[in-house]
Amino acid sequence: MLNFAILLELTWITIKSPRKLLMNDENQSVREIINQRKMSFFQIQTVFICTVINMLDGFDVLVMSFAASSVASEWSLNPYDLGMLLSSGLLGMAIGSILLGPLADRIGRRKLVNTCLGIVTIGMFASAFCANNYQLLAFRFITGIGIGGMLATLTTLVSEYSNDTKRGLCIGFLQSGYPLGALLGGIASVYLISAYEWRSLFIFGGSLSLIMIPITYWKLPESLDFLLLENGPRYKSRIQDLLIRLGIDSPKSTSANTASEKNLSWSLLFSNGMKTNTIYLWICYFLLMFSFYFVVSWTPKLLVDAGLTTGQGISAGVYLQGGGLFGAICLGLLGSKFKVPNLTCVFFIFGISAMLFYGLADLSLISLMFVSAAMGFFLIGAMIGLYTIAPSIYPANVRVSGVGFAIGIGRIGAIVAPVAGGLILNSGYSNSEIFVIFAIPLSLAALAVYRIKLNASLN
Repeated sequence: MLNFAILLELTWITIKSPRKLLMNDENQSVREIINQRKMSFFQIQTVFICTVINMLDGFDVLVMSFAASSVASEWSLNPYDLGMLLSSGLLGMAIGSILLGPLADRIGRRKLVNTCLGIVTIGMFASAFCANNYQLLAFRFITGIGIGGMLATLTTLVSEYSNDTKRGLCIGFLQSGYPLGALLGGIASVYLISAYEWRSLFIFGGSLSLIMIPITYWKLPESLDFLLLENGPRYKSRIQDLLIRLGIDSPKSTSANTASEKNLSWSLLFSNGMKTNTIYLWICYFLLMFSFYFVVSWTPKLLVDAGLTTGQGISAGVYLQGGGLFGAICLGLLGSKFKVPNLTCVFFIFGISAMLFYGLADLSLISLMFVSAAMGFFLIGAMIGLYTIAPSIYPANVRVSGVGFAIGIGRIGAIVAPVAGGLILNSGYSNSEIFVIFAIPLSLAALAVYRIKLNASLN
């Protein structure tokens, strides 16, 4: 309902806005026009398609945690082996973000999204027919590669098709698709596992991805910033077509930004102007993903071990993602009124408090669900803050590379978290103590995000 409400708001902005463009200067760049004008229906449609893809990713990433108890029971897996299964997809995501993400700066955002969506579809279907945990490990890794390649690209594409005033809201809308997909997928998982078995979850996810492939092929546009930076003869007709669909008369200057940007390389991420921001951003992503993916990967299993049913354990994960959906929307709305780094820092602080309370307090079943939702609200809200910050500190020609590297570093933390959780549990720590341990890194992440200075290269 929140996603639909935001879509209505963006559509109303389009209807009530005048068609007159802000073209006071005939040399005004296309990027400046997009930043200053009201969003068109075409832009809103692009954001919506990216959000639907992100919903599928949300389920595809967390499907292993929903199936964890059933898989462990069928194959008699110990916590370490299960942790490896939970981490394999995240390892693929890290590699996909770092290696495939930057390809979008060379071959285009749209082409990479379509390719990665095909990889995810194959990986999900293949996972359903695995005979042992080693085969499942391999196909979860392949699925993760496809998801990782899409994450940075979708975030960048939405940033580039958003204007200044609604960019935070649009990224919040995009990233809310991730917990919404996990939430709806978790609800479906409760029914599918009880009616069939864990393999049906992967068939379900693969089928949804397969349906999405023709939609993205025909409806998802290429990044205008990418085409303008290339600006070769073969792209001129595509640029003109996109300008028409955006309702923009061709300006005298058809550059995304300055002409010198095209010659910049990914080493710009560590130039004097961006080195500090890049380091702080990587710290934030790593530590947040480390703590968050412990929570989403192990919470259902830990609750089942504590005496809850499998359905109740999955329900806690659903509440966590449901809270995250509200947190994503909340940060997106507040981001237009407050500085996003400061706002993200506040979300980190409350996320730490929720994790400590979850681990230390003696909670009833209802209270467990409520605190699960609170953890999701603040942790996923903080994640949306990072996704909003990342594209705003890099120029167009290394934007996907910058966001992709940051997400990849975060995925390394996500990879380590489930395995670390399994090792810590094997060492004899209690469920209460392990939540306290994984809350500590968030304190450092809060300090790091507070130090980030926005360069607003999209603005």
